[in-house]
Amino acid sequence: MAADCLDRLVREVRDGRAEWGHPHAVRQAAEDLTRAADAIAAALQQMAAALDPRAPHTARSAAALHQAGQAAVTTATQLRLARRTLH
Repeated sequence: MAADCLDRLVREVRDGRAEWGHPHAVRQAAEDLTRAADAIAAALQQMAAALDPRAPHTARSAAALHQAGQAAVTTATQLRLARRTLH
C-alpha cells in the first residue's frame, strides 16, 4: 500500500499534476509519505541488522544503513507533526 501511494505521488509530482492548493491534498500527501517513510525505516533497520557489523567489509554498510533508517524515522516523525498541525 505504501509503495502504491508513493508511486502515485511521485508520478503526479513528476508530471506536474500534483495539486497543493487545498489542505486536504497536503494532508493526504503527508499521510502517504509517512507510510512510505515508516516502511523505508523498517526495511533499512532490518537490512542493517542482517549485516554483521564486526565484519570489516560490512561494518561501514551496516552503519550507513542504520543512519539512513534513523533519518527515515525522523522524517516520519516530522511528517506526523506536520499532518497533526494541518487544519
